Amino acid sequence: MGQKVHPLGFRLGITQPHLSQWYASKKYYSKYVLEDNFLRTILQKKYSRAGFEKIQISRKIENHIEIVIHAQKPDILIGKKGENLELFQKEIKQLLSKKVILYVLRSKTSASSIADFIVQNLEKRVPYKLIFVLLKKHFKIDFGMKIQISGRLNGSRN
Repeated sequence: MGQKVHPLGFRLGITQPHLSQWYASKKYYSKYVLEDNFLRTILQKKYSRAGFEKIQISRKIENHIEIVIHAQKPDILIGKKGENLELFQKEIKQLLSKKVILYVLRSKTSASSIADFIVQNLEKRVPYKLIFVLLKKHFKIDFGMKIQISGRLNGSRN
């Protein structure tokens, strides 16, 4: 069998930007990689319902971390009047002793967000024909799309 390479690996640096943008000497490189991984895991665990598309981390100034979060449901991340964001910034500042600048953006329609939406509704036992109607309303889809679902839908044994 041939070795399969992820398509993003071919596109990195050419058409797609890296998710971490910073430069470090040998002394700090491993530390920064661990910090990036730590930040991403904390966000994924605490706010998993927000539906992260991607998390971009950049360090342009020393002792500053800039995080750009693309999420399907940014309201969960922000909270009432930005309370959740402020708490997260304070927590990271205590743990890493660095100033954190957060930007939260609503992600556009993507295949993974549509798939997550379908899975959540199927788990709630919503009829699959109704899910497609909800998809059009929720994502405001005007273009053509082909979606394929397999398995026992609605408990049928065909």
